[in-house]
Amino acid sequence: MDFIYLLRVLLKRKWIVLGAAFLASALAYFLTRNEAKRYRSSAQISTGYAIKDVVSVNDKDWDPYAAETKFSNAIVTFNSDPVLSLLSYQLILHDLDPNNNPFRRLDGKQKASDAYNRINIEEARRVFQNRLDSMNMLTSFNPQEIKLLEFLKLYGYDYKSLDRNLSVYRLQRTDYLQIDYLSENPELSAFVVNHIFEQFKRYSQGVRTVNATESIDTLKSIMDKKRQELDVKIALVNKLGGGYDPDFSGGTMDVAGDLRKSLQEEKSKKTQKEYELMRVNQKLLALTSASASNATTGNPRPTNNDELLAARRAAAEASIDAQADPNDQAKQDRYSRLQAVYLGLLKESGTSPTTTTGISTDKPRESKNDLLDRKSDLEFEVRGYEANIRSYEGQIGLLEGRAESLIAQGQNVETLKKERDLANQEWLAAKQRYNDAKDVSGSSINNFRQTIYGQPAIEPEPSKRKIIVAMAGAAALVTTMLIIIFLTYLDSSIKTPVIFSKAVNLKLISLVNFMDLKNKKLEDIVANRNHTEGVTDRNKFNAFRESIRKLRYEIENTGKKVFLFTSTKKGQGKTTLIQALSYSMSLSKKKILIIDTNFCNPDLTVQLNADPVLEKIVPYKANGVTLVEQVKNFSKDIGVGTVYAIGAEGGDYTPSEILPRENILHHLQALTTEFDFIFLEGPPLNDFSDSKELAQYVDGVIAVFSAGHIIKQIDKQSIAFFKELNGKFCGSILNMVDLKNVNAT
Repeated sequence: MDFIYLLRVLLKRKWIVLGAAFLASALAYFLTRNEAKRYRSSAQISTGYAIKDVVSVNDKDWDPYAAETKFSNAIVTFNSDPVLSLLSYQLILHDLDPNNNPFRRLDGKQKASDAYNRINIEEARRVFQNRLDSMNMLTSFNPQEIKLLEFLKLYGYDYKSLDRNLSVYRLQRTDYLQIDYLSENPELSAFVVNHIFEQFKRYSQGVRTVNATESIDTLKSIMDKKRQELDVKIALVNKLGGGYDPDFSGGTMDVAGDLRKSLQEEKSKKTQKEYELMRVNQKLLALTSASASNATTGNPRPTNNDELLAARRAAAEASIDAQADPNDQAKQDRYSRLQAVYLGLLKESGTSPTTTTGISTDKPRESKNDLLDRKSDLEFEVRGYEANIRSYEGQIGLLEGRAESLIAQGQNVETLKKERDLANQEWLAAKQRYNDAKDVSGSSINNFRQTIYGQPAIEPEPSKRKIIVAMAGAAALVTTMLIIIFLTYLDSSIKTPVIFSKAVNLKLISLVNFMDLKNKKLEDIVANRNHTEGVTDRNKFNAFRESIRKLRYEIENTGKKVFLFTSTKKGQGKTTLIQALSYSMSLSKKKILIIDTNFCNPDLTVQLNADPVLEKIVPYKANGVTLVEQVKNFSKDIGVGTVYAIGAEGGDYTPSEILPRENILHHLQALTTEFDFIFLEGPPLNDFSDSKELAQYVDGVIAVFSAGHIIKQIDKQSIAFFKELNGKFCGSILNMVDLKNVNAT
């Protein structure tokens, strides 16, 4: 559905759209005829929020974001229930004072109301004055005060009425608040904008005083608590911090480090002496083994020189490894074992021993007594080194333990000092907040100033009646158009060729526009014998006639003779189309036979006044009379020898049930020698199966759809039947099309 079609739909219903807009405007004009004149008064308040004070009560910098919040808070306070309630008490007291000219006067109906008669005026004035002085609001919990609230509402001085007409806002990028009030009385508007600031100041100062007192008491309590915590921390530091010197603990660790170096030196010396002692023991062992061997054999055992050299080489390498790492016990044991093997082989060979490096020495062999003396000296030195090592280890342990104790004590004191400093900072901060609060609460500075006082307006506000009327008409216009468009979208009827193509998807051979045939003859319209003076009617007749001619051409161009006209549902216009097409073909000198096979609804028989004989015709059983002669005898001539019609009685049966075995439908091809075209009308496919039976007797099937028809699921099943006919299906006719929609797509 495109834009042009929607535009044509709207143009078709333009009077509905324009009428709705006119009615809405007229209604708005009528309802606003008694619109009261309203007067506006304005006042301006300087807040001091957007500029920094020349004299400040504290050293805090001005914060623009905090100022914005203050503006919002002030506006909310102006519109708050307490402030507007105080203003309403002031207004009602003004009107109830006989010495004043009241802003509002009650009419007779208002004075006759219960809200007025239940009130004692003097008592009400006393209560209102008391609430105004004490800044206490009336409550709905008290039945007597409920009456007073209803009395305020009667005058239009209740909270909702005042708030509805009051406007408080910040003038952008300035330090000012603007207060506007609209009412029917210019003096009332001026009174409100001037006195609401007075009630705002009273309420704000009262709340501020209470909050400031509570804040100062709270801050003083916090400050005293922080002072007590600070005193406790100072006492703990003084108690644990005396006599502690961080440098002394550092010196103790240095002495322990020097002693640890001396301990390492003693351990190295001890290892060296133990190595020398081991060599002495090996020499003594060698001497003892050699003496025993000589005593037993008297001669040394001959030894292989290669074996001796290999043992010597292994002992030399083990000696080098042992000297490189004296603390490795495995290397020391390996050296002792290889040295013993080498010395044993040497003694067996009778050769004098060499040094561990395998190099011969020129020194004379040491005696056993010399070796024993050397061993005794070395053992004594080793024991001396062990004593020194134990002494060093004890001193180091003592010094390190004392240093750790001093460090732990120092850490505790440092922690206490940090806690003391933190407590001191918290106490100073609490003291500063307390002093700031005292300065602010003790200050009498109030930055709010009324810079412009409201004056009674001379002229009322411009009336919005024209705008209201125009907006009402525009709203009705748009709403009506949207409703029409919405309903058009909801309308799924196949009213245009494009919609038909999308919804039905069948070949379309002709469009036939809608015609009102009341009091008109179809034959005269087709033959152009119906003369009318109206241009619109004449255009419709011409369009209808041309559409029938186009349909005639399409049928003639198929090359087929026998056609079945059917539809998916009734009321699609098959009967009218068959008659119009027959009349049109008769004008072109064609001979037509119409057979009414719509047994469920034989409209053709009724409209053409044909004889209902279809069920009775039995071909070739009429005393030798030919089939053509029988048809001419039973049919009715409705076209001056060119159009013949055979009617049917009709009933609840199908062709196969009512017609004889050799019925006329089996011989339709034989009749084409006499008739140029034979047209059959079948019942709707959605409700009856007759058309499916009749399809076997014809050359072509033509489907008729009404433009107002909505395609449903049952229609899709019938459309599927058309598609299954293959070559027999000749196309579809879209009937009863609105001419305004034909060119919309």
